[in-house]
Amino acid sequence: MTSKWIGRYDYDAPDNMGRIVNIGGISGKDTYNPSLCQYDGKNILALRCEDRASDIYDGNNYHPQIMFATENDGNWELTGEIVGFDMLEDPLFCKYSAENESGVIFGGVSACLVREGEFEVNTNLYKGTSLETLDRTPFAIINGMKDERLLQLPDGRFLLCKRPLDDNGMGRVVAHVLNNLDELKSINHATLPVVFEIQGPYALDWVGINNIYLLTDKNGAKWVGLLGHIANNDEANNQRHYAATTYKFKLDDLLNGSVGQLEPTVIATRSCFEDGPAKIDELADVVFPGSLEHIDGNRYRLWAGLSDTRIGIIEIDDPFRLN
Repeated sequence: MTSKWIGRYDYDAPDNMGRIVNIGGISGKDTYNPSLCQYDGKNILALRCEDRASDIYDGNNYHPQIMFATENDGNWELTGEIVGFDMLEDPLFCKYSAENESGVIFGGVSACLVREGEFEVNTNLYKGTSLETLDRTPFAIINGMKDERLLQLPDGRFLLCKRPLDDNGMGRVVAHVLNNLDELKSINHATLPVVFEIQGPYALDWVGINNIYLLTDKNGAKWVGLLGHIANNDEANNQRHYAATTYKFKLDDLLNGSVGQLEPTVIATRSCFEDGPAKIDELADVVFPGSLEHIDGNRYRLWAGLSDTRIGIIEIDDPFRLN
């Protein structure tokens, strides 16, 4: 599939190969779809943990968890300081600061089978002063959606990227600016202005956002960078193909309501990592990005899930093409 990404999006693969990150303290389960949570000088890795045979379409054999790991001498190990989340998939993380409080927002996807061949998803959001002190009762639930991501803007408001599952293509991104976190509590019934949309450029493509960043270029201008994925169904070969992507736009354009059409920059594909097991054969060509960890200058480390079985990292120069 790499040749198709090159043809469609002028993809230029990183010179270096990625590597696999194993998580100590887990036996007999797969770990994937990570989110690197960075705050208060700490790096905590949230990750999806699941039996290979776990399957949403088999309600009696479906049991995802979100677990947490920390690094010690270059090795990542499960930490006992943060209780995991049972029956949640695909973690998300955001820091926030308000007039009377500051802390972290953590979330994950809750999925349940409602009838044979059909399931429902919700995104559960939790708050706390830290990951260790999260209130385990969601303060907001976004119904019927996954791949929801938040970023607090410099003016205190929040950029929310949603991915409605509707009739507008295989999957699109719809973005809103929220005045405060309380607006998330009524998000399922509110009609909010759309500040931008991202649609898959081709009929069988779909897109999602995995993380959002505030960026500054060499001239001091402020940008918003989106880490996301673009995916394609190869029905003839019964394969799904996922690539990691970025988008960017000027912060002023967002605040002025003038974000134009956004085109993806492909930064990594499954071929950037060694071959390995897949949860099912059709997911063999999946790289699901989670976080971009800033190393120095314009160099970043991409954290990603691979084929729904493993975690991979790869260093990338200037993933947002800012300089």
